[in-house]
Amino acid sequence: MEKNKEVLLVEYQAAQESAQHHDNLVWTLTALIWGGMLVLFGFVLGNLDNASLRLILILLSIIGIALTIAVLVFTLQYNSVMRQKYQRCKTIELLLGMQQHSELKYTPGLQKIIYNIITILFVIAWFIVFLLVWKNH
Repeated sequence: MEKNKEVLLVEYQAAQESAQHHDNLVWTLTALIWGGMLVLFGFVLGNLDNASLRLILILLSIIGIALTIAVLVFTLQYNSVMRQKYQRCKTIELLLGMQQHSELKYTPGLQKIIYNIITILFVIAWFIVFLLVWKNH
């Protein structure tokens, strides 16, 4: 039983580290992409009347929409891995009489709702920018 406990503790630590890693990936990726998109918004909006850049502005608008959707897909995947890893921690806690993650209290889903609203707003904003560029020909 002692060897089994050691194995479970090692697995617990690895699962927790992996969960934290994937959570960090979500927020690092989000910060980089959203920050970059705000800069890109500034460039596109600052050049709306520049007819010589029309095609590149249309392309940048499409890229903005694609990046917004891509960051959401990556986030969903990383969050799935993170939840699975934390669930494994909870299972090990049950086996070993631990409580770190099992007793955690928080409002589930609230962060996801806010994240999705911001993502939808980004897509809408990029679509409006796309229409503005398309209209200014």
